[in-house]
Amino acid sequence: MAINQFITYILPKKAILAKFGEMPKQLEIKHSEWEKFWEKYTASENEDLEPDFEDARTINWWKETKIDITELEREIDKIITRASWTDDRIWKSEKAEFDHDVSIGLNKTNEFIEEFMFRTDLTDTTLTFLNSMLKLCKENDWILMARNGNLCNPNLSDLGRLIKGSDADRFLRNPTEFFNELNNKK
Repeated sequence: MAINQFITYILPKKAILAKFGEMPKQLEIKHSEWEKFWEKYTASENEDLEPDFEDARTINWWKETKIDITELEREIDKIITRASWTDDRIWKSEKAEFDHDVSIGLNKTNEFIEEFMFRTDLTDTTLTFLNSMLKLCKENDWILMARNGNLCNPNLSDLGRLIKGSDADRFLRNPTEFFNELNNKK
């Protein structure tokens, strides 16, 4: 992932409302548990290793959401090209000036989406990719989630508030200060 990309998870709004009865501003992400999981995953030869904790990224939000995956793929194909290096559901702007991508991970039996996300290259001031993804989300009543669990509606102003202060935003505003902060954390 390029430092100038902002990662955004797409979740079905109805599933969140069903779980909480209202739309929270943030969902819990267990960052320390994810660090432990990735350490274990890297040290293991078991590619099927799954997290043994629950947070916003492990909950099967899409399980009860009826969606035509083939139609969704067609809609994404209109926005961005498929990655040439895989048969998976990954789209990437490989030959473009900007580095955007989309991925859809299905469960093992391909019955429902496990993870749906896109990464936006924040140096792209045309906003063509981003506006297309926001339109797709809006048309389907989906909500956006940042890596920290903060939620927003699929529109530029709300997403802009999520992006502000992110690593990508801080890097683009002042790369030297960003790297100095990283260096001081060691």
